[in-house]
Amino acid sequence: MRASQLGWVAAAMLAFVPGAEASSWADGLFDELSKDFAIVSRGSTLVHHFRIKNTTGQPVGISNVRVSCGCVSASALKTYLQPDEETAVVARMDTTRFRGVKTVTIYVHFNKPKSEEVRLWVKANARDDFSISPESLDLGTIRQGLPKEATTTIRFHGQPDLQIQEVRPDSHFLLCKIVEVSRGGNESVYELKATLRKDTPAGIWFSDIWLRTDSSQIPQVRIPVTLTVESHLSATPSQIQLGILAKGEEVQRKVVVRGLSPFKILKVEGQGGKIEMAELSKEAKAVHVITMTVKAEGTKKLPTAVTILTDSKDQPQLEIPILGEMAR
Repeated sequence: MRASQLGWVAAAMLAFVPGAEASSWADGLFDELSKDFAIVSRGSTLVHHFRIKNTTGQPVGISNVRVSCGCVSASALKTYLQPDEETAVVARMDTTRFRGVKTVTIYVHFNKPKSEEVRLWVKANARDDFSISPESLDLGTIRQGLPKEATTTIRFHGQPDLQIQEVRPDSHFLLCKIVEVSRGGNESVYELKATLRKDTPAGIWFSDIWLRTDSSQIPQVRIPVTLTVESHLSATPSQIQLGILAKGEEVQRKVVVRGLSPFKILKVEGQGGKIEMAELSKEAKAVHVITMTVKAEGTKKLPTAVTILTDSKDQPQLEIPILGEMAR
């Protein structure tokens, strides 16, 4: 799930990937190089975001993403990254196209700052002896500070005596409860309820809930969780790019600040350096456009962030990073 935009991502299981440790500058951009979906219900579509952050200090370009099997599709959300920008390679695995264990390689080719190829792996064990409906817990989009819950039903076919022994969410922001719905005939049925805590940070979140059973055939089951938590205040762009400024150079940037309800901007302050502001509106509005100017002045440092102070009770201030440097 920095105010992480892609959080709650489970730690990668690297046991099945020989030499999976990062070995190049491009490997090092990824949080993880593999994803084991473990045992899954055949017929579901599995989705994973391989997060990338440009830590090279120079522009990074992704020229191509390809896969070793048609049961997986993959694409980059962004193909050009400025320093410190982030994106993800999104992998989608169609389990209707295979049975049993399947491992697929995703090749990500970078053409900037130099040519390099990264190999990612996804793996799953698709089985027909259980089903999940719906196949994931999608909590949707919610306002920060509000609780939310979702349920799914798990059916174990041909195993009427199976018992779920443990429910383990990967995130402490998820509270889980499992209830046995029915047992008999030729199956056992459970209902899983997941409740999101009110203090969950804003962002786009991905997580997993794991069910441990007493069955040697299905020792554990993974339930994916997705949601978006909207902050009370947000800014576009989320970070301000100044570039490299020559001595005496002056640049102007506009920022759009949005709220879930009308609010007033009381003050705007530069952190680590000076900024000049155009006159601020005194009205309470849901959308404000602010204009700021930064000047490269001699030995003075450029600001590293701007803090926007508001009268919002839910979120009284918003901080926006500033990226830039003085020419030498």
